Amino acid sequence: MPPGVDAYALSPLYADDLDATAPALVVVPTHDAVADHGRRYAERLQASGVATRMTEYPGAPHAFLTLPGAVPQAEAARTEIRGFLRAALAE
Repeated sequence: MPPGVDAYALSPLYADDLDATAPALVVVPTHDAVADHGRRYAERLQASGVATRMTEYPGAPHAFLTLPGAVPQAEAARTEIRGFLRAALAE
């Protein structure tokens, strides 16, 4: 975050109300310093009654989705995301 920016104002993890959130796929790379944020966000969505699927990618680093040729888990995650979006948008 740039200096002076309030992370709580930007992150959906800290939103007061998640009830009207669209169904969500939360992708968590386990070798990421903020992996717990993804897990907590998925838990909060589920507690709010939002249809939520969380998938952890063991050993994947932060921003692994941008490295499909270098990080083996990236292509599987991209395929999962595409499938999730296709299903959600078809409804």
